[in-house]
Amino acid sequence: MKLQLLDPIEWTSITQSIDAEFGEGISKALLGDLTPIAITDRDIRTIYLIPVTWMSVALEEVPAGFDFHLVGKQFGVMTKDRFRLSLQILPELLRLTTKVLIVSRRGAEAFTYGRSILKESIVWYDPELKRGQRVLVVNEDNDCLGIAALSTDAVRIERLSQDSLVGKNLVDIGWFIRRLG
Repeated sequence: MKLQLLDPIEWTSITQSIDAEFGEGISKALLGDLTPIAITDRDIRTIYLIPVTWMSVALEEVPAGFDFHLVGKQFGVMTKDRFRLSLQILPELLRLTTKVLIVSRRGAEAFTYGRSILKESIVWYDPELKRGQRVLVVNEDNDCLGIAALSTDAVRIERLSQDSLVGKNLVDIGWFIRRLG
């Protein structure tokens, strides 16, 4: 594993992607007073956000046994030029965007078991959402459960039958349990 400063071109690509999906300025708000770094392990680059004051220490010789994965807040993972947000950053993202689908208790349970979202599960959505857009999936207690890709424009949701697909599950909080359990 190797710690690196994030290339400005790569960071610009990541921020443009986030802002396009969740709203202008969202990536800057998520960054706050932190700075992005990357840890490369084979073909995977994990992006972390750390305090700027830690940079000089982070780039020096690393003490034996130090685990970089504990160095900061995981922001996401870059694989083959595709960036995926970390589940760890979603609660903060939820406070900054309206690009969400709020689902019923039953819909939330199905989503955390890896299923996609049907119209019957939808409690609330931003009427400006567009097909293909990534959205946060939230339960009625305002807990962020993961990310879905919309399969239809929001303006069409009301015309769909109850068993119609509205959002495809991309990642959810139950993934770790299913994968490791």
